[in-house]
Amino acid sequence: MSDSNLVFVLDAHLPFVRHPDVPGCVEETALFTSLSYTWLPLLRSCTSLETEGVPFKLGIAFSPTLCEMLSDPLLQERYIDTLDRTIGFGLSELDRCADMPEAREMIKLQLDLAQLNRRDFVEIYEKNVLKKFDYFANRGYIELLATTATSCYLPFYNDIPEAINAQIETGLLSFREHFTAVPTGFWLPAMGYSSGIEEVLKSYGFQYTLLESHGLMFSAPQADLGLFSPAWCRNNFAVLGRDKSACQEIAGEENSFSANSVYLDVDRDIGFELSEETLSPLFDVQLGRRITGFRYWPRSRDSSSSKWYQISKAHEQVCLDASAFLDRRAEALAKASSFLEGAPVSLVCALPSEMFGSEWYEGVSWLEQLFRAAAARQDVSFALPSSVIRSRVSEKKIDPYPSSWFPSGYAEEVLNSTNDWMYPYIQKATRRMIDLAERFPDDTGLKERALNMAARELLLAQTMDWYMLMNDSAKSDYARSRFEESVRAFTVVYEPLGSNFISTEWLTNTEKKHNLFHSMNYRVFSRRK
Repeated sequence: MSDSNLVFVLDAHLPFVRHPDVPGCVEETALFTSLSYTWLPLLRSCTSLETEGVPFKLGIAFSPTLCEMLSDPLLQERYIDTLDRTIGFGLSELDRCADMPEAREMIKLQLDLAQLNRRDFVEIYEKNVLKKFDYFANRGYIELLATTATSCYLPFYNDIPEAINAQIETGLLSFREHFTAVPTGFWLPAMGYSSGIEEVLKSYGFQYTLLESHGLMFSAPQADLGLFSPAWCRNNFAVLGRDKSACQEIAGEENSFSANSVYLDVDRDIGFELSEETLSPLFDVQLGRRITGFRYWPRSRDSSSSKWYQISKAHEQVCLDASAFLDRRAEALAKASSFLEGAPVSLVCALPSEMFGSEWYEGVSWLEQLFRAAAARQDVSFALPSSVIRSRVSEKKIDPYPSSWFPSGYAEEVLNSTNDWMYPYIQKATRRMIDLAERFPDDTGLKERALNMAARELLLAQTMDWYMLMNDSAKSDYARSRFEESVRAFTVVYEPLGSNFISTEWLTNTEKKHNLFHSMNYRVFSRRK
C-alpha cells in the first residue's frame, strides 16, 4: 500500500418500496434504475478490472432495505419485465425516429444496455447481484460496511439506547443473511453522529466509522492530522473524516465533474415528455410518469453545442476528469505528507451510490477510469478503509463533534416544520415496543409472529426516508401514507396483546406485503441487563 491513499465509500441505500398489490407503481422505478445504471454496470467494471489485473479498492455500505429488495423474487421478476418492456419500446422508438440518425444512435445505446443488463441479471448473476459483490469482498477488492436496519438517524435516539441497539442488531442479522464477508466498519446513515455512538459501535465489535469533515475538525482536542489520517476516540474506536471539498468536486451542483455540459442530461427523459399513448407500451402513465432511460441530450443548453448527446465526447471527458481529480488529490496528499514529515496520509470520499450511474450517467465509467489511471501512477493509490486504519495508530484520543453530511451539517433536513409532527408518534411507539419486549420475553407462536411484525413496522417507521421526503411536496403524500401505515400496523399489534387476540388474516397479509428481515427478533428491543 502506498503512503498516499484515496478511500472511496459508497452509501448504497433505497427506502423499502415494495407494493405487491400495485404492479407498475412508480416508487419501484428507483430500484430498477439503480440496477440498470449503477449496480450492473459497476459489476461489469469490477469484473473487467479484475480480469485485466488492474487493482481497485472500494467500500460499499449496502443498506438492509436495499438488500431485501434486491433479493426479493417479486421485485426481481418485475425488473425483468421492465427490461423486456424497455427492449420492446426501444425497437418501436427506432421506427418512430427513422429520420433522425442521431436519435437512433442514442436509442440503440439504451437498447443495447437493456439487453446487456437482462443477460447479465438473468444468466450471469442469476438475479443475485449481491452474491457477486460478496465475491469481490472476499477477494479483497471491496469492503462491505454494516449499517442500521433502516436508514435511521441515530442521534435522535440517544435517550433510547434500546432503539439504537435494535437498529444495529437487526442490520447485522440482515448483513449475515446476504453476505459471507465479516464487516469491520459501520456506516452511520447520513453520517449522523452524536457523542456516545462510538461506545455502542465498539461494543458490537466494529473498528471504525466515517464522519463528515467538521465532525473531525471540530473535535476536542483537535485531531493531529485533520482529514489526512484516521483519528481515535477515547475508547480506541477509529473514525475517518470525509473530504467534503473533494466530494463537492465530484458531485456538487455547479462546476463539479458530474455537471460537465458534455455529459448526458439524466433529468430530461422521454418518460416526462412523450404522450401517454406513445409511452403506454412501457408503463401506465396514470400511475405516474417516471425515468425510462431514453435520454438523448447533453447537459449543455448552449445553442452552439450539438443538440444530441455524443458518447465519444463524454468518454473523452471522463478520462480528463479522472486524471484531473487524481492530480488534485495527489497534490494535496503530497503537501500534507511534507508537513507531516513523510507520515502515511489518506483522503476519504464518501458519496451516495446513486450518484454513480443513476444521477451521473457516466459516473461508473469515471470511477473505473479512476482506478485505471491510479494504477499507472506512483504518487497515489486506492485503499480500503480498514487498511488505512491499520496503517497508522495515534496515541492522541479525541471526542468527535456532532455532525452529519447534510448541507446544514447537522439535522435540519431531518427535523423541521414539515415533519416534526411525526416524532411524537415514533417516540411513543418505540417506548411501547421496549415495553412489549420486556413484558413478553418468551412468547412463541402467533404472539411471537405479531411481536416480530410490530418490531419490523417500527423499524420501517424509524427510517429517515419518510421524514426527508416530507420536505418534497411531490412526494410528501406518499411519505405520510407509508409512515402512517407502519405506525398503524404497530398499533394494531400493540393494543390487542393484552386480550391475546390478533387477526391471523391481517397478520399474514402484512407479513406478505412487508416481507423483509426474515430473522426478525422483537427481543432486540429489550433493555440490556
